[in-house]
Amino acid sequence: MTSNHISSGNIIPSMEKPEHYRDDCNRIACIYDPLVRFIASFFGGEEILRRLTIDKMDLKPGQKVLDVGCGTGTLCAMIAEAIGSDGAVVGVDLSENMLKKAENKGEDNIRFCYANAEEIPYADGYFDRASVTFGLHEMPHSVRMNVLCEMRRVLKPGGRITVLDYAYPKRALAVLLFKVWMLVEGETARDFIRRDLSSMIRDAGFDVIEQNVYWMNTIQIVSGENAETYNKGSGAGQ
Repeated sequence: MTSNHISSGNIIPSMEKPEHYRDDCNRIACIYDPLVRFIASFFGGEEILRRLTIDKMDLKPGQKVLDVGCGTGTLCAMIAEAIGSDGAVVGVDLSENMLKKAENKGEDNIRFCYANAEEIPYADGYFDRASVTFGLHEMPHSVRMNVLCEMRRVLKPGGRITVLDYAYPKRALAVLLFKVWMLVEGETARDFIRRDLSSMIRDAGFDVIEQNVYWMNTIQIVSGENAETYNKGSGAGQ
């Protein structure tokens, strides 16, 4: 399988997008960065959320790292700095406009890839680390499980996945505000928070090694380890 990599000035090849994809991402690409900063301000700020993710990924110099749903590449740039010039970062996304903006943040050790995260165009066991932040809640459950299983496929044995996404709050005021926000996010997000993220990660074949919640239990970060060699017969679909 070949990947649709992009670089400045190149046209992204046409590809049929999956049925669940929402083209809102393309339409808001021009305002995505300030929008993320605004939304993240309710959860401690974008810089803090990004740094929490980086810390939980346990990055080492020279590693190969995958970021699924990379958007405009902000986290990719931070990962690239953490792993150094001997490492490599691949950001995967289905929004052409997001990836075009991401190119402006590109470094020599970052490559952005226009691809469906259910079919990541890299070999089994290629990456040392993988992340997905605020991406799984945008997918139908069957798709998010396919994505988690695919991320496991491309991770080395012992490789780590780190997922940052919503959690269901416990305090009354936070619950009320959160339910209003979920009306904006849509049905896939409401489905996501009714489920248990750690169980999803386990069902995809990972050992869950760390779970943390933040900001009145509205945000969670769960890390898992690919403890075994990937087996195409394993995973949530079996």
